[in-house]
Amino acid sequence: METLRAIDIEGFAGITFTTQVGPVPQTQWLGLDVLRMDDRYQRPLSQRGRQQIRRIAERFRWSRFAPVIVAPVEGGLYAIIDGQHRCHAARLRGIKSVPCMVVIVDEAEQAEAFTEINTRQLAVRPAVLHKARVTAGDKAALRIQKICDRAGVSIADMKAASEMGRGETLAVNTIYKLADLYGDETLTAALEAIVKTSDGNIGMVRAGIITAYCAVFESDPVLRDHPDQLDVLDEFDLPAAFERMQATPVQKGALRWRVLATEIETYLRRTLRLPKVSA
Repeated sequence: METLRAIDIEGFAGITFTTQVGPVPQTQWLGLDVLRMDDRYQRPLSQRGRQQIRRIAERFRWSRFAPVIVAPVEGGLYAIIDGQHRCHAARLRGIKSVPCMVVIVDEAEQAEAFTEINTRQLAVRPAVLHKARVTAGDKAALRIQKICDRAGVSIADMKAASEMGRGETLAVNTIYKLADLYGDETLTAALEAIVKTSDGNIGMVRAGIITAYCAVFESDPVLRDHPDQLDVLDEFDLPAAFERMQATPVQKGALRWRVLATEIETYLRRTLRLPKVSA
């Protein structure tokens, strides 16, 4: 299959290995009753942690359950290095035992492994998460993809501004947020106002710009739905307006995108010959 990629280590020359791999771990199912948290390095269950446990329990499936990393300690018990939230969620679901990767290390290396796992994990980027959610049929992701397709927008991953193509954006988190805040019609119109004018405004499908357009169209749907809106925006110099927004001093705590929103609204009302809305 074309979508299946082999493990390829070309391009990794010059690596210096600073550690030994250590004893080969064993994988086995262990009862939750023999698992323990060592409070010398494990974090206590915070409110956020409890919420995470609830989410895992509510949507528990073995296909989403990574093996718990544990180390044997005195009394036939095992200290959890990674996976305490998954273990709590499993217990909530009435599960008695979980798959574990058992590593033979002392307390110092347990703590070091805990630190390494929790501080140096490679975070999954928003664009990659969106792609995975679309593939999984997630309703929210499919909604966003439909909006983007209608507007001629594509969600890019890890690109410099100079490499962006027409309609490409890195602002996936903002798009999700604005869809919930303003709805499909307003968000679609905002994206179209950027992508379908002035030769595509390449590199301008940015969080602040999308937000500014959404706010303008939400404040007065006439601006959003006017039949001549895209035609007049063809003459609007969005990159220059963006630069002016960036250069405009704003008070601490003020939303910078409002500077651009004001300029966009003023321009649209003037060119469409619409009256200013009274406050």
